[in-house]
Amino acid sequence: MTAKRTSMAGLEPLADRVYAYTIPGAIAVNAGIVVGDEAVAVIDTGTTEADARALLAAVASVTERPVRYVINTHHHGDHSFGNWWFLPAVVVGHARCRLRLLGDEGVSRRDAFAAHLPMLREQLRELPLAPPGLTFEQHCDLHLGGVGMRLAYLGLAHTDNDIAIGIDGTGVAFAGDLTEESGPPIVSEGFPAAWGPTLRRLASAGVDRYVPGHGRMVDTSYIEWQAEAFEALSAACAAAGNARAALDALPPSVHEVLQDHTEAAVRRYFETASSAGA
Repeated sequence: MTAKRTSMAGLEPLADRVYAYTIPGAIAVNAGIVVGDEAVAVIDTGTTEADARALLAAVASVTERPVRYVINTHHHGDHSFGNWWFLPAVVVGHARCRLRLLGDEGVSRRDAFAAHLPMLREQLRELPLAPPGLTFEQHCDLHLGGVGMRLAYLGLAHTDNDIAIGIDGTGVAFAGDLTEESGPPIVSEGFPAAWGPTLRRLASAGVDRYVPGHGRMVDTSYIEWQAEAFEALSAACAAAGNARAALDALPPSVHEVLQDHTEAAVRRYFETASSAGA
């Protein structure tokens, strides 16, 4: 079975049975479609019902099989709020991804997301949440029939529940917001002291193409470039001991990667450095 060619905008065949699809919503996010003999899995679902339905149409353009698994790379709404429209598929994610989307905490996160995106407020106000029902702490293997997937938690980074998904035999991994290409890494809930080592583990995973959460596909050298920046930031912060001195000591490579998020990353380092080993 070879990857079906399609002219659908935003849909790109990556390998046999594996596709990336850029959901064309208010927040453009990269989703994945993996087609097995027995089941289909999608990776991330967008922000709104319209996003989810666009992804469902992308699935229908490459296979008639229904979606059995939905995988969330992390809990942020642009990657998980579309889950409900794929039910009764099994939603899979890290255990902390479930906690972040469950009950009152999930509702609070949905409402906060809506407050930051006024153009989506009405669409998000009553949006039903569907947290992962199948969770794991370190690794989870999914078998779709002829296609295997390894889901892995590699450490703290963009959030406390980011995972990467490797597709067996393809050299392709979906990295979510462990890495971003269309803009600098988002650090508001991140762990800068741990992010570099986590990216090193991602870079050593034995694949050579990574689908980031946003933007174009990247290679191992790109992952290592971002890892070096977080490592340099961590070293400067540890040596300086305070945010002001650390900002003055940062090498240009850190600013190159983090851009206008550099100051926020330094502040976040000092808020979270004690959690780096989690």
